[in-house]
Amino acid sequence: MDRLRQIFLYFWNFRYLPMKYRWPLIKLRRRLLPTETGLGLRDALRHARSLQHPPQPNPYLFVLGLLWPFPTWYFPAVLPPPPRDIMAEPYRVRCQVRDLIYLRSMPLWCARDTPQRAFYRLYEAFCAADGHMITYETEYFWKHASPKWATANIADPRCEDPEQYAVMASLAEVLVNSFMWRLEIGLRRNGDIEGPDGAPPTVLEFCPAWTANVPPLKEKLIINPDDELYFDSPFHDRNIITATGHFYTV
Repeated sequence: MDRLRQIFLYFWNFRYLPMKYRWPLIKLRRRLLPTETGLGLRDALRHARSLQHPPQPNPYLFVLGLLWPFPTWYFPAVLPPPPRDIMAEPYRVRCQVRDLIYLRSMPLWCARDTPQRAFYRLYEAFCAADGHMITYETEYFWKHASPKWATANIADPRCEDPEQYAVMASLAEVLVNSFMWRLEIGLRRNGDIEGPDGAPPTVLEFCPAWTANVPPLKEKLIINPDDELYFDSPFHDRNIITATGHFYTV
């Protein structure tokens, strides 16, 4: 395979020609076949080679899969496991942080991502007590300013596990609180900031309607026993003990 690659590069870069002929041909090739496009295919291919969880057997097939719009353009949102299953094996979630950084740099992957998938990833990061991943996913959600990504539109997961339902309802409410906090200090989801004329118009965030119907847990659920400081939050209202500082970053 390496030998074939070397042969391809030999002809692709016109190495069989003197430099005075080679460089004009390379510039012509770049005009006819630009490597930089709005789809970011070149960077997507480069980052696809670094994906490890799960590893991609062929980065070219991975990028082609991003272009394949069937059966639907948007990636499906699969309900994650209950909290205690994730808490028992948090490394399965934590090992995804590096890969998610690569994936978020791919315009095609982001275009096919959905708010429900981001919300589920945030839930997994929360149950795994991965503060860095919570921060990254919260910021990623915040920077999507389209109406589709409004917090009020987070769909009801309809969990059968009461602990999972309580965690997700509280998570949605904490996400709204953290977004409202950002709005209060002058930030906006579209990137506008407060200027000489004052703060730009505010588009308020609201909790999804389904969260109001999720009751508190009968037994206490401690997400991260290592957290020593707890403050009032929607989690505590549902008898879930955890800190929420990683949601409040700028």
